[in-house]
Amino acid sequence: MAQEKINTVDFVKSKDRPVLFLLIGFNGAGKTTTLARIGNHLKNKGMSCVFAAGDSFRAASIEQLQAHGDRLGIKVIKHGYGADSAAVIFDSMKYATAHNIDVVLADTAGRTHVNANLMDELKKVCRVNKPAMKILVLDSLTGNDIVEQAKKFDEAVGVDAIVFTKADVYEKGGAILSATHTIKKPILFLGVGQGYDDLEEFDPGKIVERLFS
Repeated sequence: MAQEKINTVDFVKSKDRPVLFLLIGFNGAGKTTTLARIGNHLKNKGMSCVFAAGDSFRAASIEQLQAHGDRLGIKVIKHGYGADSAAVIFDSMKYATAHNIDVVLADTAGRTHVNANLMDELKKVCRVNKPAMKILVLDSLTGNDIVEQAKKFDEAVGVDAIVFTKADVYEKGGAILSATHTIKKPILFLGVGQGYDDLEEFDPGKIVERLFS
């Protein structure tokens, strides 16, 4: 788990703006909520953000992201349901460029790692928009399948970093150890509650303590 540590604020400052963070992952892993929490984190650090509603397939996904944007005071760029995800994110980057926004946080539809068509769509999103960081959101409660999820998403588009959700429910952290051992990517955050501030910067020492406690 001792991968290179990434500080998101320093990362953004080291790049040409706007910086695109693309959130990817399995159905129900918690991407949209994680996206909102990262947006809140960056905003609290003085960064400007927009949200890109790149999940145009799941029922109520756009409304869910809009609700987060309204609560946090962050603009949401969206098209209608069934829209091309790559185009929504492309338009979000154009908006961010025109308005001197630091970060675009892009949501994507949840997809199973065994569905070739959906994984091909994700490859297209990455090809068109060239995200600076592809963040794989994984559910800590997944179990053994988390290894296959991590491996397939990394093989498809190249994962840059991981966020684990529900880390407060699964205290031991065995899934975290399995996934990081498999793809050897740094962990940005752990989701540890229900609120926007419940995003904990990853500390491998804490996980090791839990594993042996």
